Amino acid sequence: MNQVRNRMLKLIEWLALVYLGLFCYPIFASGYSNNIIKGKYIGLLIPVGPDNYSVITHEFIEKKQIDVRRFTYQIGTIYGVPVILCIQPFGGEFTRALTAQVMVDKFNVKALLYPGTSGAHLRPDKMRVGDIVIGTKQVNFGDFYMSPSGKLFPDEFLGKSSLGDYQYFYLNKTLEKYAACAAENVAKGTALPQWINGNYKTKRPRIFYYGIQGTSTMWLADKKFMRKTDRVFHEIDEDGDWFSATVARLANIPFIEVSTISDSVFEFPGRGIPTGEQGHKETAAMIAQSISDKIILNIIKNYGVNILNNKYPWPKVSPFPKYYYSTPQVPRGLVKDCR
Repeated sequence: MNQVRNRMLKLIEWLALVYLGLFCYPIFASGYSNNIIKGKYIGLLIPVGPDNYSVITHEFIEKKQIDVRRFTYQIGTIYGVPVILCIQPFGGEFTRALTAQVMVDKFNVKALLYPGTSGAHLRPDKMRVGDIVIGTKQVNFGDFYMSPSGKLFPDEFLGKSSLGDYQYFYLNKTLEKYAACAAENVAKGTALPQWINGNYKTKRPRIFYYGIQGTSTMWLADKKFMRKTDRVFHEIDEDGDWFSATVARLANIPFIEVSTISDSVFEFPGRGIPTGEQGHKETAAMIAQSISDKIILNIIKNYGVNILNNKYPWPKVSPFPKYYYSTPQVPRGLVKDCR
């Protein structure tokens, strides 16, 4: 009887293991285990809008797709470089940061790259639709204390910010050169439509090599308020991704953001969006997104292998003098010896 009982117990144990293997493991693998796919990857964070993803997907060779809760991750290559990309499931900076967090938790990601579009915080004599901004400095310009008089201070307690070392992020100098060279390559080959800048007939994108990317969950069309934040944070646009940069900083991996200006309340009335020509299929936002996408592709093509295999420490203070940010369109040697 004991032998029969032992055999029955072993059979039940074996069946339980089979059940766990067939039914439970896929659930844990899709939702909780780390390093679902082996190997090193560059992570691409794709904004949900504007929804013209073809510039990226045309060069992307998909090998596998994995769903982690509400996030869909596509694993493949771009120009032979291993890449994981995810289009955020719905809008907003917080959602994109969640996309980034799941990506670094589940995969062996060596860098996060984000191509985006931005609204200008500078007058059109300084910044226009189609201009390219490299995120040399990331700042959350929504983190402020407003005094009873309406004056802004760059933290919530009128003292040292509780964000500490995470108040500002700075791009590694080598990565800055990679991004600058890629932007230069794309700008040279890009012709902007005449309608995109109203009275300013800009033919090619201009590059802000030393850009201060402003991040906030606010979308602003109040020029007075924008001038207030600019005096405190010196941001030159309003759709940086400080939140995803925080994810990358905590994971100690690089974060590169390139944004192209798609609207300007200082140049166009209302919400600051260029109306375009009648019958024109592409909006200004779609044109701007395509420019950013091409720059990120150029970074992967020329420097992707370097990014995968080398370390790029985060600077604790700006690697560039403050006056560089005052004249951000001057490259100062960044685009010499570009690939």
